Amino acid sequence: MNIEKYTFDSIPDAERTAEETVTEFVIVYNRWAKECHNLIVDDREKLNELTPQGSVARETLKEIYKKYCTSKNRQYHRTGTGYFFYGGTYKGGTAIESCTELYKNEVMIQTEKIKNFSPAKRYLVVKQGQVWKIDGVESLSGNGVWEFDIL
Repeated sequence: MNIEKYTFDSIPDAERTAEETVTEFVIVYNRWAKECHNLIVDDREKLNELTPQGSVARETLKEIYKKYCTSKNRQYHRTGTGYFFYGGTYKGGTAIESCTELYKNEVMIQTEKIKNFSPAKRYLVVKQGQVWKIDGVESLSGNGVWEFDIL
């Protein structure tokens, strides 16, 4: 596993828009998660190789986060827990519903809900230097309230 395997069609960092950052992150993350899932389906013992700190899978995920997300303590996110599947951006939609500028270098991007599959997501994306990075994500709950979610 290496990050190039998942980012082969990536737009160069400084040329990527905020919307493209969200879309690429979801696509790249799901490529990685699908491969991890398939490895475990083929051989359940692979789970013990993929989840420990320092494993190839966890290090690749850290590189994905480094490329698309701001640097901050995400100890309860996937890079800290090793939990690869379900929830968060796993199988999340990439269709952009809206992009709202909050400040000069900060936007909120909302993706569409995938009916019976994935809730709408709202990504906070900030510009660091010339590069847009995801700072956080929320999911729209069934009762219409935005709630913190994991990337």
